[in-house]
Formats: sequence, C-alpha cells, structure tokens
Amino acid sequence: MTADGGTSRAGSAKSAGGRPRDGRIDAAIITATRELILETGYPGLTLSAIAARAGTTTAALYRRWSGKTQLVHEAVLEAETVPVPDGPGDLRGDIRALVETIRVMFDQPEVRVALPGLIADTVADPELHDEMIARLARNLPDFESRFGRARSGDQLPLLAEVVAGAATFRILVRRDAALDDDWVDQMVELIAGRWGEDGSGAAE
Repeated sequence: MTADGGTSRAGSAKSAGGRPRDGRIDAAIITATRELILETGYPGLTLSAIAARAGTTTAALYRRWSGKTQLVHEAVLEAETVPVPDGPGDLRGDIRALVETIRVMFDQPEVRVALPGLIADTVADPELHDEMIARLARNLPDFESRFGRARSGDQLPLLAEVVAGAATFRILVRRDAALDDDWVDQMVELIAGRWGEDGSGAAE
C-alpha cells in the first residue's frame, strides 16, 4: 500500500500518466537500500533514510515501490535468471544450474541481514506475497521447457521451492553454515537421486 492507500508496482514500467522513470534514480535507490540494510538492519531501515542516501525523495520511492518490504525484496533478492544450458539435455547439469542460481541469489550479506524481517512482512501481506513469488519465478517456464514434462517439468515449481526453502532454512537456523560448493553438490545429489539418472522421477 502507498501512503495514500493505493498500490503500486515496481519494475521498469513508466509512472502512471507521467514521464518515463529515470533509471539512474532507480539504481541509486537500490544501491542505497543495500548499503543501509548492512548498516541499520531491516527493522531500523526507513524510506526517508534510503531517499536521503539516494539523493531523492520518499515520494519518488512511493512512485516506484509500494513500501519498504517491496523495495527491500527487489533490492536484495534479485530475480536471477536460471541459465539454461545448450546442447543435449543433462538432468544433473540442469538441476545444478537451478541450485547454483538460487545459491547466488541468497548467498549475499544483505540477504542474510534482511531475510528474517522480510519474510515476516511479506507473508503478512498476501497481495505483496503473491507479487514477490511471481517475480522470483518469472523465468521458470523457460527452464521448464529444458527439463521437459516427461522428466520433471510438472515438478519444477516445487523443486525451486525446495531449494529456496533449504537455502532459507540454512540462513535463518544454521547461521554459521555457508551456502558453499559442498552445499550445492549435496543438493544436486539429493535431487538427482530422487529422480534417477534417467530423469524418470524415481530413484534407482
């Protein structure tokens, strides 16, 4: 919700009825948000502080994002594109690409700092929650075509949830545990073993 009770959407859309948005301001706001998250934490972060650091106004922030939660989500949890390998299908390679993408998305200092409060605020707003999930999953259809429905396409959204959930649990509960190469290897082995090397969906 915006200050006047309406809703707005972030992204590259133009401001309603106005001039195209200035991408330099967008970038300055995102940078300021990432910097301040590390300095103040999520609870202490304010839109006024972000605006001051970015050299703009809180009104400019509200023209782009509905509030702090949406802005922080976009700033620290970038919707990484899952790299779709070329060439013949390789189930293990495809799964590794997905796990690596989610690892990169979550394995950042600002994500670790913001995640607890961000999750609570996002879950409390169903409309915002749906929007955030849609943004993070926007490139799954392309990746699904790579997997193929005969192998695991129908389960791909669940697979993404499982990997993201494991990363989130590791950050929130096992705070000293890294999202490192060993974690990626273990996740790939676990998932590939569940579907079997032939991608049939059943472990050998």
